[in-house]
This record gives sequence, structure tokens and C-alpha cells, in this order.
Amino acid sequence: MPSKHIDDITWRKVEKEHVKAVVTTQSSLKDTEVLKILITKGLECISDEDYELFAKKKRERNKT
Repeated sequence: MPSKHIDDITWRKVEKEHVKAVVTTQSSLKDTEVLKILITKGLECISDEDYELFAKKKRERNKT
């Protein structure tokens, strides 16, 4: 399985969604399953404008 670093703040959000998914479905789900759902859903929704906004914010952060 490919491995990439996920920062702590983002991972905590994934963990919260994991708990929410388990409570909502009342079934056992692995954190990797929830992560796959989040990534897949995000890929369906992301736009070029989202990337541009992210890059703009990143440039602004790097100026300071």
C-alpha cells in the first residue's frame, strides 16, 4: 500500500469522520476505509479553482 505523510491536524479530522461514519452506519469501519471514502469523494468534488485558491493561500503563507 502506498504511504504518504498526513499532518496531525488533517489526521484528527479523518479520525473524527471515522467516528462519525461508525456511529452513523452502526457498523465497524477501518480508518483506511473511511480515508478512501474521503479521498474518493474529494476527487469527485475538487475543481481547478480549488487548486488555485490553495496555491494562492500557500504563496501568501510563504511570504511571511
